Amino acid sequence: MLLFYRRYGNPDNKPIVVLHGLLGLSDNWDYFGKRFAELGFYVIVPDMRNHGLSPRMEAFNYKVLARDIKKVLDIENIKNCYVIGHSMGGKIAMMLAFENPSLVERLEILDISPRQFETPMEHVGFIASMGAIDLRKVKKRSEVEDQLAKHNYEKRLMLFLLKNLSYSHEHGFKWKPYLKAINRNIAEIGRGFEDKGVYNGPTLFIRGGQSDYIKKKDIPVMKEHFPNYKMVTLRNSGHWIHVDDPAGFMRETEKFLVGVK
Repeated sequence: MLLFYRRYGNPDNKPIVVLHGLLGLSDNWDYFGKRFAELGFYVIVPDMRNHGLSPRMEAFNYKVLARDIKKVLDIENIKNCYVIGHSMGGKIAMMLAFENPSLVERLEILDISPRQFETPMEHVGFIASMGAIDLRKVKKRSEVEDQLAKHNYEKRLMLFLLKNLSYSHEHGFKWKPYLKAINRNIAEIGRGFEDKGVYNGPTLFIRGGQSDYIKKKDIPVMKEHFPNYKMVTLRNSGHWIHVDDPAGFMRETEKFLVGVK
């Protein structure tokens, strides 16, 4: 199985791999893919399995997700790279680094810690809201929007969820994510790495100041798994770092990556 992925920039340049979060899409990173390419990088942004245009599979855990990424890098003949991961993508990036430390030259994690979560926060509600809509009866996109609006989601969250809606004359409206497999394996997405894995390479955690995904209690766990880590906080950002504070995200990322290219 090979993931669908987008590519930006010259393949001869230093590669950056960007890993989206739960219910995310490679398309959400199009702006930053182009921006990183302008800075002189070769950028790879996959759709995770059960997301976007990538295959649907019943197995859904961090080991298989990290191995999916490794396969993409093998196809691209990439021997070492920088890796950026947001939320679930951050944990995929951690697993990739634990299993392939020589492959990951630098690691950037956006608003997620290595600890176990009881549930992946509000995403459980998103999946339930999406799954409750009978798309067989939907004739217009606005009908889906109206049903999601009953949950009083912020506009940015509504747009985030609606990007996962596709339409074709043959099949009508469909959700791009394989919601059933994701929901069946939701405990796996909350799983932590408390008992295994060390990555000694340079690691940057970017925390959202308005988010509770990284707590003070996480710091000893972060030190244990990532001895060479530092953390910065974007004070006005929530969990979606790159959406809430794109300028802050780019500033901290450039300081961490561009200076060592």
